[in-house]
Amino acid sequence: MEKKLNTKQIKYFNPLNDYFIRYLFTDKGSSETILLDFINSIMINANMKTFHSVEILTPFNLKKNRNLKETIVDVKCITQNGSVVIIEIQLQGNSRFPERILYYWAANYSKLLKHGERYDELTPVISINLLNFNLDKTKNIHSCYMLYEMNNKKLLTDHLQIHIIELKKFRKNVLSKDLNYWLKIFTSKNLEASMSEIVKEKPIMEEVQKKYNNFVKSKLMMMEYEKKEAYLYGNQIMLDEERKLGREEGIKEGIEQGIEKGKEEGIKETQISMAKNMKNKNIDISLISELTGLSIEEIEKL
Repeated sequence: MEKKLNTKQIKYFNPLNDYFIRYLFTDKGSSETILLDFINSIMINANMKTFHSVEILTPFNLKKNRNLKETIVDVKCITQNGSVVIIEIQLQGNSRFPERILYYWAANYSKLLKHGERYDELTPVISINLLNFNLDKTKNIHSCYMLYEMNNKKLLTDHLQIHIIELKKFRKNVLSKDLNYWLKIFTSKNLEASMSEIVKEKPIMEEVQKKYNNFVKSKLMMMEYEKKEAYLYGNQIMLDEERKLGREEGIKEGIEQGIEKGKEEGIKETQISMAKNMKNKNIDISLISELTGLSIEEIEKL
């Protein structure tokens, strides 16, 4: 029997962890109503038609999701009218991210037809992207992109629909009520408190609350959650260090040479910095050693 964890030990829980997102939205039999509500909150905020039901196409599977490094999208489903919805959570990115979004949309759209099928059998593909970084300098939290003629604004087709939500720009009560609730959850620093508050006004959050409780009590799922958090944390530190060292050395030797030299000279300091921060977050020492390359003895001395 799987061991249960004491939820009181959890100081901070990242609701954008993609392992948790997959469990929340793609667990067949318990996630459909939650997923439908989230998708419809996006549609309502964009003044678009909502859906009545969804069928999950990428079901959560504990064994298959363990050690999963990359997937095309985090969540994929089909609605009652045949529209395909893909959802991706992205914690780090850059100005080229729109090309990635379009590529993933195209990859999913191109798979809708089998050899010999007609184009009128194609259906819309709706791409929803939650970004934990700012894509541009505008104040838009939720942007929706479609194919329009530039002069008369005529819609060419509704088959391409891309929603981008920039969470860093989120301010409470500036969106539709339902989307506002969801973004409060995704940006919360105290998820349990936020859910307890929102559930009074939005009953579906009781189901979210149940799934969260099941997740954090599962030793296996929390182990995968912590691995992902450590990986993301390490990536961010490495990225910050490379930028910092690259700027310093770049003044003397040029940007490209500076970045490379900065990587070589700063790797040990970065490993130590990563290990210290992970240790402070009570992450298992063996896992810290695996992710940083430091020995267990070195980590214990920090």
